[in-house]
Amino acid sequence: MLLTALLLGCMDKTPAPPPPPPPSPPVAASPLRPSISPDDVTVEIIAPDALAALEAGGLGLAAVLGAPEPPERPTTAWMAEHSTHYQQLAAGWGDEAVALAARLDRDLVVDHRAATRWPASNVGRRLDPRWFTSDTSFFQLIGVINRLDRREFVGGCGEVRLLYRLAYQIETGAEMIGSRLPVTVNAVLSWPEEDGCHAAAQWWSSEPDDRLEKLRVLPLKQVELNAQIVRFPSGVETTFAGQALYLLKVYAEQDGAMVARPLENTPDVARIRADPALQAELLEAILDNLDGIGDGVYQLPEHLLATTALSWSTLGINRSANKPLDALLEVSDLPVAGYPDTLGSAAEVIERLNAGTCMGCHQAASTAGFHFLGEDDLAVSGVTNRLQLPFSEHYHRERDRRRAYVAALGSGRAPDRHRPHPLAPAPSAEGIPDVGSNATCVPPASWDLLAAPWGCAQDGEVCTVVAADASSAVEFGQCVPESVAGLSAGMTCRAGTITAAERVDVPFNLHAYRDTFSSTQLYGLAEDKRFTTDSLNCRPTVIGVPLGRAYRRCTTEERALTDATTSPDICAVVGGSKFDQCVEGDFHRCLSGIVGRGMVDSCSIDRFCREDYICQALPHQLSSVPDEAGKAVEDAGVGFCTPTYFLFQLRLDGHPTP
Repeated sequence: MLLTALLLGCMDKTPAPPPPPPPSPPVAASPLRPSISPDDVTVEIIAPDALAALEAGGLGLAAVLGAPEPPERPTTAWMAEHSTHYQQLAAGWGDEAVALAARLDRDLVVDHRAATRWPASNVGRRLDPRWFTSDTSFFQLIGVINRLDRREFVGGCGEVRLLYRLAYQIETGAEMIGSRLPVTVNAVLSWPEEDGCHAAAQWWSSEPDDRLEKLRVLPLKQVELNAQIVRFPSGVETTFAGQALYLLKVYAEQDGAMVARPLENTPDVARIRADPALQAELLEAILDNLDGIGDGVYQLPEHLLATTALSWSTLGINRSANKPLDALLEVSDLPVAGYPDTLGSAAEVIERLNAGTCMGCHQAASTAGFHFLGEDDLAVSGVTNRLQLPFSEHYHRERDRRRAYVAALGSGRAPDRHRPHPLAPAPSAEGIPDVGSNATCVPPASWDLLAAPWGCAQDGEVCTVVAADASSAVEFGQCVPESVAGLSAGMTCRAGTITAAERVDVPFNLHAYRDTFSSTQLYGLAEDKRFTTDSLNCRPTVIGVPLGRAYRRCTTEERALTDATTSPDICAVVGGSKFDQCVEGDFHRCLSGIVGRGMVDSCSIDRFCREDYICQALPHQLSSVPDEAGKAVEDAGVGFCTPTYFLFQLRLDGHPTP
């Protein structure tokens, strides 16, 4: 949906000047390819070797932004010197990140040395803009994404997204240390209609010899940023288990300069609230586009849109901070009835509009606010800083929809333009679909609000709103056991209520770190540090585990990783006090010394982690993990769920000075 990785998942955020065309009529299938199977469609190029070849061939960010003859791996310092467009972007990103952080009324520091003035370094951290112009940082191409389906929004034959992660490598004596950072850039290319989108669909269903040549000549439409710019650790935000602020921006070339553009379907809350005429225009635009809103394919008028969006985690999917339409509309503002089959109520209209904004997409079934993070470069990430899954749950589901769309278009059929809610599971032909343990669900009391609700699959589990925000038109829950008898390691063990701070600033949610969260334990478990192999403990949020985490010691068999590839829990590496020491010092040298292990939930392509957790690769190279068995777990595609900010590539703090 939005920017960078985001965009990938849901929908892009900068409207094209002309309105999108109506759905194209069916076209005659090519006699050479009368029917295309979705399995034959390319919707992504994500293999590191293929990406390295494309980057070397002219699809690196420096080349895309017009830098002449960039070196093999241009640093951001080199890019700022040799690309006027990049220089303008880097200055805009850094200036806005610093200016926004300066308006927060909390202590913020940039690096380790400054943080040591606070006990246990528990102080807010902000992005160091020097990463954008450093001799040690660079952008890596992590994905080329086919968005032919975006033709429903922007016309032509949709878009191609070139996704980049900001990373660094620093030589310290005889050692090279590195990591990626929670900053992604999306260079959006337009695919002109030329011979028709039928031909484009067929191109994406083959292995064309001119892949690089074709992509290199596509015009650059815009550049999108998704950057974590502030993080409050769990020692500061004890009930939220930490909070993070993300900046979402879109830029396009205008008169030779890169300028900020309006963000697709993301209203300017403060400006609209201050102007009754704009309020009336917004409501009129919504009522005129109900069919498109129900299909997730619509555009709000450009003059109503913001040019800056902020998104907050943790507990993001229910927080009103990420729901700008809840700040602009009441359910009573909309009709009681008369909606298309894709909308169940006025509340769902508001929720679908929220999901179509930058911040809504940023939070929905994402991975630390990103939908695509890319396969790790082992030379950069090291052993303990690796992802098992390089994309979000929403992105994974979207791949099937996009393949079907391209296959239909290439086969001469009108594609299905309907885009489900980004939190929704795959549709079911047998009624209301179900999801597994700890997955996002719709509470039965809210089923009447949605045209296509979903529930919990496991007996003895109930869809519980674990982070309630009464100002949300629709609240989502998690599938959790009704009693402790159904609980296993890694599951949610706390639930509570968010009290939203007043949204009066510009952007409207700038001060959402003032929100409060009060929770209680669900199962009456112990919360001390006395762990056993046969009873669960509810680890508290103050250690950085959102909504608590059921936890216990590993048995001897579990430490050997017996049945680890098939069990819902796994004896993984856990940080404990040693991790806290890494946060305070040089994590590159510290993490390899972590040897603690404990039972948490496992994850794979068939079982994603719950909100605010990520599927981390098991670091089988560590001395505390049996290497052969651990390698077998990784090869089987199994990892373990860990809070997103336990992984250093997804937090702005803990890294060296650029």
